Amino acid sequence: MITISSKRKSTTCPICKKNRENSQEKYCKNHNKAKKLLKPGYESWLKAYGTISWDEFLKQVVALEGLVGDFIKEVVEYEFYFQ
Repeated sequence: MITISSKRKSTTCPICKKNRENSQEKYCKNHNKAKKLLKPGYESWLKAYGTISWDEFLKQVVALEGLVGDFIKEVVEYEFYFQ
C-alpha cells in the first residue's frame, strides 16, 4: 500500500512567519542574513577580547540591548536557546 504524506514543508520563516524567498533556506531573507553575520561577528570579538566561547558570545549578543539588531537577537534566541 502506498501512502501519500500530507505533511508539506513549511515555506515560512519559523521566527517571523514571513515567506521564505528561497525554499532551501531555513529563514526569511532578513533572518537568514542575520544568521550569516554571526560568525564574522564572533571572529571580531575573538580579535578584540582574546578568548570567548561561542556560547558566551551568544549570551553577550542577546544581552546587548539596543546595540544589536532585532533580527540577530531573534535568530540567536530561536536557534541557540529554543532549539
